[in-house]
Amino acid sequence: MHPPQSRIWWCPTGEFCVLPLHAAGPFRKGQQNLPDLYISSYALTLTALIRARRHNPSNSPTRRKCLVAIGQAKAAGESKVLSAGAELDIIGQRVDAFATFTRIDGKQSCISRVVEELGRNEWVHLACHGLPNCTQPFESAFALHDEHFTIQRIVRCDLKNPEFAYLSACVGDEESLDEVIHLASAMQFVEFRSVTGTMWAVDDGETNKITPTLYKHMADESGHQDHAREAFALHKTMKSVRIPLDQRILYIHLGV
Repeated sequence: MHPPQSRIWWCPTGEFCVLPLHAAGPFRKGQQNLPDLYISSYALTLTALIRARRHNPSNSPTRRKCLVAIGQAKAAGESKVLSAGAELDIIGQRVDAFATFTRIDGKQSCISRVVEELGRNEWVHLACHGLPNCTQPFESAFALHDEHFTIQRIVRCDLKNPEFAYLSACVGDEESLDEVIHLASAMQFVEFRSVTGTMWAVDDGETNKITPTLYKHMADESGHQDHAREAFALHKTMKSVRIPLDQRILYIHLGV
């Protein structure tokens, strides 16, 4: 038996992939649920997890990270993402002390610019619509200004040192049983070591409570921000923010 607050990894298959295993519990007064005991992460494949856990010599406490925050509030044909602009404002304030921050949104968030920035930033935050496609998984996409940024296009990106991805978007599909091809797993497959995504649609009104809290918890006691703290930061965030249960359990972590 692992001691309380240990990390555990889930590697589900088939129909288990649509269940929030990390949030299991009786949810009865006086009884503990799984999040009270362990910090959960997911591994879509063991190979992806092993690759993510390899030593990264460039992860020095004294080295400033490079973070790009990508927002698109008004993608064509989609409802407006009301929180996108405020969310990028918050991130800029939170990461200023430890990261070189690049913000692209509105008309700037086109495919060519996003691909360029992904090639030179270790950390990425996406605040936009995610478009899961359970019949053609490689066509699942993020809705940007000019077109859809599909999984097919993501896996062709030339990434230098991908560490951290936070997907503040609807990136899963509760009706899809394809356990390996969705937007969050795509970010892991292109070798982002640590990824936060969602299992179903995000309530736009709750994201501005979650984002600043998570980035606050990304720092350790010395102020160092490390992608390996993302699972801990997400766990602590969901224990502290006051949001509806269905929104609290939809966020998942993949990787180290």
